[in-house]
Amino acid sequence: MTKRGYCLVWFVIIACCFFLLPEDTFAQAASFDSKVDSLTTLIVGRILPAVSVFGLVYAAILAAAGDETSKKRMVLVVVASIVGILAKFVVPMLQSAA
Repeated sequence: MTKRGYCLVWFVIIACCFFLLPEDTFAQAASFDSKVDSLTTLIVGRILPAVSVFGLVYAAILAAAGDETSKKRMVLVVVASIVGILAKFVVPMLQSAA
């Protein structure tokens, strides 16, 4: 069998699995939903604020060291921090809309 034939056979096998296991295909298992919710809570609640604080500290250290581009970096860090903090409110709003 040629390489194209093998690809066609694998495509048919995968397509059959999608039709036979729709719950797994569309990720509608309850355990998957809870894992995604906990991951979203972890990222939005803990990681984003920590990264934004570290970014502000880094930009302040660069400004104290006399780096000319530190002002641009500080503005970018402040904008990213605002987006990260607002994500705490935007993500649940988008989840409830779906």
